[in-house]
Amino acid sequence: MAKKLVKRQAMEEFGKLWVKTLKQQLATNQPFPKRATGNLINSVNYRVNEKGDDWTLVLYSEDYMKFVDKGVSGTQRKYNTPYSYRTKKPPISVIKQWTRTKGIPEEAAFPIQNKIFRFGLKPTNVINKSIREIEYRSRWINRFEESVTTEILNMVKESFGYKNT
Repeated sequence: MAKKLVKRQAMEEFGKLWVKTLKQQLATNQPFPKRATGNLINSVNYRVNEKGDDWTLVLYSEDYMKFVDKGVSGTQRKYNTPYSYRTKKPPISVIKQWTRTKGIPEEAAFPIQNKIFRFGLKPTNVINKSIREIEYRSRWINRFEESVTTEILNMVKESFGYKNT
């Protein structure tokens, strides 16, 4: 039972860290941060599912996160993504809402729609970047903790007259 609780707590801690890191990645994405309305960033969350001895961490957000993350190929510019515009253009209502949020005249929505249709949406890879950021931080923290622990053990050994091994 204790092992199960520790595992769940570890999954919960990772989920919190992943959501925080992913939100930071979205907010600081260069050259185009993904924070116009805040809807996408505010929708990012996680859930830990348990089924017997198996545990899964489920990340959830607005449906369009997959397009922001993986990108969308246009009719003229292609990206390495499973998503593409072929005949159907991106929804004009969403683009109009975005233009209002950005303070851009609403008449610009149709040219923006056509540009997105032709040139697509460049992938941000924020999900993969957030996981790599967590890996990097945890490696650094582990090295730091190992170094500090070794130093403390050496100091304790010295103070009690033991030789360092």
